[in-house]
Amino acid sequence: MGLSDVKVREKGGTDMTIAAMSINVLNIKTKEIQTIHKTKDVLLDAGYVYSYPSLSPDGKLIAFQHSGSDMSGGFSIINLKGKTIFRYPPDFNDPTPYWKPQFAPDGKEVLCYSPATSEEGMDKIFMIDIKKGIKKYITEGSKPTFACKGNAIIFERWSNKWSTEARSDLWFLELKEGAAPRMIIKEASSPSGYNYCPPN
Repeated sequence: MGLSDVKVREKGGTDMTIAAMSINVLNIKTKEIQTIHKTKDVLLDAGYVYSYPSLSPDGKLIAFQHSGSDMSGGFSIINLKGKTIFRYPPDFNDPTPYWKPQFAPDGKEVLCYSPATSEEGMDKIFMIDIKKGIKKYITEGSKPTFACKGNAIIFERWSNKWSTEARSDLWFLELKEGAAPRMIIKEASSPSGYNYCPPN
């Protein structure tokens, strides 16, 4: 992922940061960088774009988050020529955020989460079927990542999120029927580790 051509423009007496955003791929062997997808004149004040790029298991597709604004920003999947293969939500006017897309091991689904946009709401984790566009609710939480070689997820779950006593803990959930999430680390965030499996 890359950010380039950042510049400040004045419009209506207000300084606004305008930038070009791009999705880039680095060839590890040749060290060459190829720009796959680029958008010019993005208003950064409205929320950054092109976040959390994720490569499909076969290396042929890239998923990325559109925006950092919690009032907008689903995700898209493009091929290595920059063509959009899938977008969620499919309605461009739907402002619901679906963040941090990651391909499942079979490449047929995408793991993501939808952050709460009000104090009454809860962050929710979903799996999206990219052929049928079907959304499957997994559990309450945010920033999920695959664990145990894709057979489970680790994620954040907040307590008292909108208060001065807010706390984030890491939880673990096996992706099988009847499994229940369990807390594994207190006061932690931003999990990673595809091959990691916590002890029972």
